[in-house]
Amino acid sequence: MKKELTEIEAKRNQRKKKIRKRRLIVFSLFMLLVCAVLLFVLLKTKLFPVKNISASGSALYTAEQIVEASGIDGKTPIFGISEKKTEENIIKMLPFIESVKIKRKFPDSVQITVTDAKEYFAFRTDGGYAITNKNTRVLDISQTEELPEGVIEVIADGLKFKTAKNVEFKNDTQKELFEMLTSYPEDKNMKLNSVDITDTVQLKIRIEDRFDVNLGNRENLKNKIDHLAGMITTMEGKKGKINLESWSQSDKKAFFTAEN
Repeated sequence: MKKELTEIEAKRNQRKKKIRKRRLIVFSLFMLLVCAVLLFVLLKTKLFPVKNISASGSALYTAEQIVEASGIDGKTPIFGISEKKTEENIIKMLPFIESVKIKRKFPDSVQITVTDAKEYFAFRTDGGYAITNKNTRVLDISQTEELPEGVIEVIADGLKFKTAKNVEFKNDTQKELFEMLTSYPEDKNMKLNSVDITDTVQLKIRIEDRFDVNLGNRENLKNKIDHLAGMITTMEGKKGKINLESWSQSDKKAFFTAEN
């Protein structure tokens, strides 16, 4: 009987030890978590304020302009800097910046390296052009009707523009047509000069500074551009109008009108 009681007591003590051990582990983990949170808060708010900020990489803006636009100052903790937020701040104030990289130099220095944006599209507006990068983020809204050199002119209705924001298309269909008409010729190594999607059944592009092309509606659009790419390889020195409006898989009609 005494032996049985001793065994029961031993098991009870063993269970108590396991419970105490588990509680100790839980408590230790909790304290570690608390310490980690406190350390995180201190690093983000008080410790290691930035004292030295440098900026480079732009041919359009000064280092002082970039630093000011970044929002980083002597009160900013080095571990509290968000690269995404800093990039947003800089692009909002300096729209001709394409990208931003942040390098922290412990304990108190930050180096900002930027890349300038390149003008790629010129969306026609009522009084001029909205100039954008390749991703259609607006760099500048110009009030002159003179088309900047080397950009692709885009003609479409119902668009909305705001500096440092992407072009807002009228609807998804219009955006999709724009993406197809600007990417398909590029895939075929054709130089695209302009895109006109004002009329969705009379889609037009100009290529190679020589050919004005009527593609008709979006049906067989990729195949039409594939056909166009093949046509112009045999038209060295020629320029004029190409009509692919009636082109189909079964009847590959293509008409060329030469221009003197």
